[in-house]
Amino acid sequence: MITKVVHGWRVGGLVAYLMGPGRAQEHVRPRVIASWDGQDAGRQPQQDEGGGLELGPLIRALRAPAVAAGLPECDEGGKRGYVWHCSARVAAGDRVLSDGQWASIARELLDGSGVAATGDAGGPRWVAIRHADDHIHIAAVLVRQDTSRRFWPSHDYPRLRETARRIEQRLGLTVTASADGTAAKAPGRGELEKAKRQGRSPARIELAQAVRAALAASDDLAGFVAALEGNGYLVELRRAPSGDPLGYKVARPGDVTGDGAPVFYSGSKLAPDLSLPRLVRAWSDSARGSDAADPVIAARRRVDGARVLVGAARRCEGAEDPDGVAHAARDLLTAVGGWSDDLGAAGERFDRSARPPRGPRGTAGPTSAGLRRVARQLIGRRRMLGVQDDAGAAAVALVVSLAALLREIGAWQQERDRVHQGAAARDAARELSEWAARVVSAAPDPSAARDHAAIVVGPRRRRTVGRGSGQPRD
Repeated sequence: MITKVVHGWRVGGLVAYLMGPGRAQEHVRPRVIASWDGQDAGRQPQQDEGGGLELGPLIRALRAPAVAAGLPECDEGGKRGYVWHCSARVAAGDRVLSDGQWASIARELLDGSGVAATGDAGGPRWVAIRHADDHIHIAAVLVRQDTSRRFWPSHDYPRLRETARRIEQRLGLTVTASADGTAAKAPGRGELEKAKRQGRSPARIELAQAVRAALAASDDLAGFVAALEGNGYLVELRRAPSGDPLGYKVARPGDVTGDGAPVFYSGSKLAPDLSLPRLVRAWSDSARGSDAADPVIAARRRVDGARVLVGAARRCEGAEDPDGVAHAARDLLTAVGGWSDDLGAAGERFDRSARPPRGPRGTAGPTSAGLRRVARQLIGRRRMLGVQDDAGAAAVALVVSLAALLREIGAWQQERDRVHQGAAARDAARELSEWAARVVSAAPDPSAARDHAAIVVGPRRRRTVGRGSGQPRD
């Protein structure tokens, strides 16, 4: 169940929209299903002589505490409005719930979020309105009836999310992930429409991909800026009075405002892990140690070691945080993404799984540092060699090992109830495996190619984490 909250000032305008036909006649039989005073469907407005709904009594009843408090119906200098509007929607594959079930859900969401506690007769006035099978809207006026005092619920967004998850589990609905701060900001409606007019992907998505590629290809801020500018992107740094860099922003050529100014996005607005402090930490991590072997061979060894480590962590035996390993694996996926569009798509799919909840904690371990380092060494290898030669077979073996690592990460995420992260890792692993299978089957002699790849890959050895584990040295 997805919940969304917005604030406003005019409860009358909100109710009129929710009880009306909608912008494209999408509101089917709009009706009140629950209310603050328990009248529920009894609060449904009556039809007027013209066949419409007489909304005045309901709106006046909702507004009464705000009127008593002398609150305006217009924006008070940019302050947050006292009208709390929550929409709650179930997944497309979930069953259709009855009005009674939705009424119960509305009360549980209001209570769980701290907006209107169950049994609090002096709490705010609210109504729940339904005009579709899969969702409802709740309109609440954040003014207490008993004191006429305006109030703000504390931490209502995360509390609402956790309440929704309890409802999902109780009713057998599709379970959504908890609010953990890992989701990248999606393009807004205006960005999507602009991209559609231009026949391009949204700038936000393209820029996030470009920033990740520049991060994997560089080892400091100067190299990062040069990599972006070399690919035609606009970059500006924000500096402190001392001259130290504080942040950066990037724009796509040709993406401008109505006044012709470039549309810049800061790194933290592209994704939670693309802020400048996070990039600096990644460069610092990858600077430790060295790998003397061929980059593809070294990368596969690093990936196999990481897989063993995550597997040990699942048994509570690991010595390094798998969250750091997952985040570093994203850099390696960015590097191999240059070999094929399909591999690049797998990296984008893995993106959600790579970001640890509420950001990385502490310094990255040697496994994570090693993955970042080999990713930087691989970033220049843009040509995928044929699987029939040693280099091509080693590259396919690396992708197969990456798929195994991602499956291990997905299982680790799933065991920690990170639904979206686990699914993202599993989906990306499947895409990598399918790509490797296609490459091998397309070889002139697939059976010989598989045998040759097996010779290059060599036999897998059982390893354990700890002293004498056989992991690559730093």
